[in-house]
Order: sequence, then structure tokens, then C-alpha cells
Amino acid sequence: MGETSNNLLNDINDYALASSGGLAGGNSQVCENILEILSREHFERKTINGSTMREDLRSVINKSNRLNWPEKLDPATSTFLDVAVVAFFDQRLSYSTISKHLRYARFMQNHIVPVDFKNLNYENFKRHMLHREIIENASPHALTHEWRSIKMFLDAYGISLWPYKPPSKPKHKKRNLPMPNTVRDFFYYKYSKNPFENALYQYIYQLGFLVGWRAPSEICEMKTTDIDLDSGTVIITETKKHKSERTIIPEPFILTSKSHKSFYNWLNVWRPKAANELSGNALFIQPNGRPFTPNFLRMKLSRYGKQIWPSFSPYDMRHWCAIARLIETKIDTGNYDKFFVQSWLGHENEKTTKTYLGHAVQYYKRHPKSWIKEVLRSRVNKQRKGKPQDLTKNRGNNLLNTLLIFSPVKACGFGRAHLNQQKELCGEFALFSKLCLTVKSITLKFSTFFILLSILDKWGALHKYFNARFPSLKPPHSSQIYYYLRIFIEVFNIEINRAGGV
Repeated sequence: MGETSNNLLNDINDYALASSGGLAGGNSQVCENILEILSREHFERKTINGSTMREDLRSVINKSNRLNWPEKLDPATSTFLDVAVVAFFDQRLSYSTISKHLRYARFMQNHIVPVDFKNLNYENFKRHMLHREIIENASPHALTHEWRSIKMFLDAYGISLWPYKPPSKPKHKKRNLPMPNTVRDFFYYKYSKNPFENALYQYIYQLGFLVGWRAPSEICEMKTTDIDLDSGTVIITETKKHKSERTIIPEPFILTSKSHKSFYNWLNVWRPKAANELSGNALFIQPNGRPFTPNFLRMKLSRYGKQIWPSFSPYDMRHWCAIARLIETKIDTGNYDKFFVQSWLGHENEKTTKTYLGHAVQYYKRHPKSWIKEVLRSRVNKQRKGKPQDLTKNRGNNLLNTLLIFSPVKACGFGRAHLNQQKELCGEFALFSKLCLTVKSITLKFSTFFILLSILDKWGALHKYFNARFPSLKPPHSSQIYYYLRIFIEVFNIEINRAGGV
């Protein structure tokens, strides 16, 4: 890491990070800049003994024998790392939970009304909490986090639990979720001029809304080995539940589709563009190849998401997925299948899933369609009925230019069944790509093509050609005639001027 980054991180310690809004629940550009530097440089913040907490905690636990550790620690001589190891062994807390508690402990230790962790006593702690609540107007959530941090230390020191009770948390507000047309904007929004970074967040948002990860922790835990394209399964590591795993079987448009932002396309097309020796097997990586840290990814998702939906937070993707999945089961089966959604989202308690049921009923009345299909719908503006498009406007009288707007890929019957043959008939693939431009409606009448074909006097030759090539081909209908005429022009090199134009 450069000298500038080192000086910045040395000057801004854990207390500065906390007081700038990171732990107090506020927003700060300084905090966001620090998170970005930490993520880009893959730097772990240091413990009070100068070593990196996460690396030391893992190494100490691997080398330690629990039988050799004392039953309780001495506050006067113990370090935060000692408390972390005991919390892992005795309280069975996860690495992420311990790390969070230590961040709040360092914040409390460096506060203007500090907590003395070398001589923990209830009066000192209560004075700190009253100052936070009354003078600083700290939120109930922040005070609860500090209280949980203190309880980890009390248990490690063998001190009886204090009678402190944090203020009650406010009841959950009514969930205000974006409608499908707004969610679709997340999938196509231009987040960066860098093509990889732009695709990265488009994929994270689309898969986040459709899979329903606990963002950002479960997204950061995803590995390339968790995606099994052959068996069609995805394994999700649930950091909230001590890294237990749940398995889901997504639809093809999520897993293997080549025309959607699927896991297949991310693994085979986009991820290799930035992967390097620093990437490991992390599923989502930054443009520099490094994996995401949860705090950095949360900050980026919040910042970009608010540009589309002002009240967006990363966890809204999970809420939206729950509502959309319940509505999907209502459309498919006629009932809201809360057991399927419970399994999909990994809820331990059925009551958690039921909290979404009332919202799903209201949102379904508001938009009684498949939300998942709506967000996957193409963004191409379809022509409104009753307003035919002027195909000759700014196109001259060249029939070929008019026909180029029709795509045989979208045609039924012949056009869909013989895509490979279409490539052969059109010759060069570049020509085929040119012919398959944006799909728009055709307003020319079916009889017009018969007139043109009769003028050119090649209808019999055309039928003979296709009957020899495709014996089982049924008599053509209107959409196939459009396709035939284009191939007719290419195969027989007929100049449209002979027909007198359109």
C-alpha cells in the first residue's frame, strides 16, 4: 500500500471511523472513502496490539487448545484478541459477529465519555450510554449493538450480567418496494463507463432481486464452486446462521440462460475478464480482481441503488424477492405457497415468511401479474395498437431497408425452428446479424408480398428451392413470407428497383 494510504489509515483510526458515522448510523463521505480504500487495498484494520484481528483470530484459534485457556479472563491484563478467542470458544460467536462487537468496543473505548475495559464497572458504562442516548441522540439500534458488545466482554470476564435495558426499537415501517418496471431499470442502468464494472453491478442487482440473498453478506460469501450448472443447483452460505448452507434450484433464466444475466454468462463471459491471482474463487470480484468486503459492497449498492430508487437499501432486494416469489406461487397454483418461499429464502421460522404475506396480497392487487416475468421482459418499446409505424419514413423506397427491421428469430414456426439454416441461407454471418435488427411491427399487408412475388415471377422457383431444402415445410403463412422474401432477395440477387419500390 502506498505511503499516502498508510498515513490516511494511521491518522483515521477505529474511533474516527466510528464517530464519522460508521457506527452511529449516519452517512459520511469520509467513511465511504475509507471503506473504498480498505476494499481496494484489501487492508484489514488493526487490533490494539497492532496485528490484524481477523487473521490473528483465525490463526490463534487454529493453534490453540481450549483446555489451556482460563475459565475467565482478567480485565487488567487481557487484550481484545483474548476476549475474541474466548467468545469464539465459549459463546460460539461467528467471526463476523465478533468483529462487529470489537468495532463497537473500540468506539466505546475512544469515546468522549469512554468505557474503561481494563476496569469494567456498571456506573462507568451507564454514564456512557446515557450520554449517547440523551446528548448524542443515538438510535436504539446503535445502543443495542453497544450493549451486546459489552455482554461479550462481561461473559469473557466472568462478570454477572448488568441490569441495563436498551430503549425499545421502533416497529418496522410499512415496506415500500419498487414496482417491476422500476426494478427492471436496475438491470440496465449504466453504472460506470468501465464495461466490466457496469456489467458487474447489473448482474449483482438482477441476481440479487431474483435470488433474494441477504445483502451484502451472502453475496460476498458466494464462491464459483457454489454454482453447479450441471445439476442446476446453487448453494448459499448463510452467514447469519453460523455459515450454514441452503440449496436452491433456480429457473433456467437465472442459472443457464445465454440471453439473460445468468450465472452461466457471469462465470463464462464476464468474470474471466477481471479474474487474477487475487480473486481466489470468489463469485463476484471488483474490476481490480479482488473480492468484495461486505461494508464496501453495501456502500456501493446503496449509492448506485438510490440513483434509481431514492429509498433503496440493499436488503430491499431480499424483500422484493419474497413478495415476487409469493405472487408467482399465487399465479401458478392459485394460492400463496409460503412453505416454498420459506425454503427459498432460508427462514427458520414460518412466522418470518408470514410477515411478507400481507404485503404480497396488497401488491398483487396493485399489479396482478407475474413480477418476475415483468422484470425480465425486454426493454424494447412495443408499438401501440392502432398507431401503425411509417416504415418508409427516412428509409427511402428500398424494400430491403424496410424488411431489415424484421427478425426471423422472433418469428414463429419456420423462423424459430431453422435458425442454423437461416445463417447458411444468408451466407455471411455478418449479413445475418444485419438482417436481425431490432424487432418492430410490420404493417405491410400480406397481399402486398404476393403482388411483389408475382411481379418478380420467381415464386415457383422459390418454392422449389425451399421444398428441396426442407421437404417437411408446411405452406407458408404471413410471418414466413416476410422471411422468404428477404432470403429470396439474397439468394437470387434481385434488385428491388425492378419491382418499382414500395
